[in-house]
Amino acid sequence: MPAKPTRSAQAAERTRAWREARRNAGFVKIEVWAPAACKPDILSAVQSIVVESVRGPALKTNPHPPKGVRHMDSVIDTAWTIHSLRDALAESALVREGELTATVVEGVEPVLLVVMHEFGDLPVYVSGGALQLVVSTLLWACDEQNDRAAFNEFLLKAQKIVPLSNFGITSVDGRDYYELMGEISSKTTLQTLVIELRTLADNAIAAASDLRDSFEKSRVAAA
Repeated sequence: MPAKPTRSAQAAERTRAWREARRNAGFVKIEVWAPAACKPDILSAVQSIVVESVRGPALKTNPHPPKGVRHMDSVIDTAWTIHSLRDALAESALVREGELTATVVEGVEPVLLVVMHEFGDLPVYVSGGALQLVVSTLLWACDEQNDRAAFNEFLLKAQKIVPLSNFGITSVDGRDYYELMGEISSKTTLQTLVIELRTLADNAIAAASDLRDSFEKSRVAAA
């Protein structure tokens, strides 16, 4: 019986599939040389263009408002619940056909599992309460990371160039995993939540490829 692939291997395969899908969709990788001080601004600007424009519909206007939850899109008087959020994502024209699947995982506190199909079926979890929603995804096990202490420091320094997301460490079944997360108001618009989901998924792909590659190159340079 073949061994179950590690999260690192799954992340690498997800990155490969994501890059292939982008090429098949007509996307190209653009390399830009700029002063180091400009990097955060450039990354944020590109992220905004890709997430809000190129890869999705015009998010500032919704010609086909969702049925039954229209008030949630336009007037934010009521905090989202996990169930109402699942229903809204299933009905809203903000979500492209086949882009994601949202399922409620019942428990003491229900959690929304959002499978991002355009990002290699990346699982993203949405939890929260009356004040805020937490959107998160597991990256890979900490014990699979080379030079963990140095990588943790590297991640802390990289926080400011990763838009809308934060890195953390969480324990699952007694094992520590790197986690990527974002927090938004429970009364945010559905449009903002969709952007958050896409951005987090995009950042997870970047973390599994570009950030780890950059770290390995920095280790080699310092050796």
